This record gives sequence, C-alpha cells and structure tokens, in this order.
Amino acid sequence: MPNLTNTYPHSLGKEEAARRLKERIASEKINKANVASVSKEVWNDPYNLDFSMTLFNYRVDGTLKVEDAEIVVNLNLPFVAMMVKGMIEDQMKQQMDLMLA
Repeated sequence: MPNLTNTYPHSLGKEEAARRLKERIASEKINKANVASVSKEVWNDPYNLDFSMTLFNYRVDGTLKVEDAEIVVNLNLPFVAMMVKGMIEDQMKQQMDLMLA
C-alpha cells in the first residue's frame, strides 16, 4: 500500500494539541454524517495514535504523532485510493484544522 505523510503545524503545545485531538475524535465517532469516520483508535502513549478509518468509502490505516509544533499523519492508502489522493489530502487538512481549532 502506498504511504501518504502530511504534517499540520500548530501553536498549541503538545499537551493541548493531544487533548483537542482526543476530544474531537471521540465526538466525531458520534457524528456519522462526515466524509471520514474513525473505526479504530489506539493511543500507544499520550502522543502517538494508531487508527483505522473510512475515508471516501476506502478503509485507511494510519498513525498520528503529536509533536510540539506539528501533527504528523501517515496514512496507508489502498492503491485504488491514489486516484483521489488530492481529495484525501484536502479532507485531512480540513479535519485537522477543525480538530485543532
């Protein structure tokens, strides 16, 4: 599977960024109307998440790492999802902006 890695800068500090992400991911699980929905969420420590999600009807596995000034997201995309890679990147950026707001 191809990997897609993106970074999302923030100025919240590591602890606050992690808190917001955990809170927003939990609330997004309730709202099923989104383009993306998280089906598996495993925090390996306070700043490292392994997850599975459905994004544009594709199952995607990934990792998320909270750092002091950025979030690093690595997605393992199915080959067929590479056709909508730009849409996935745009959706992830929108979601991260909302989660960190």
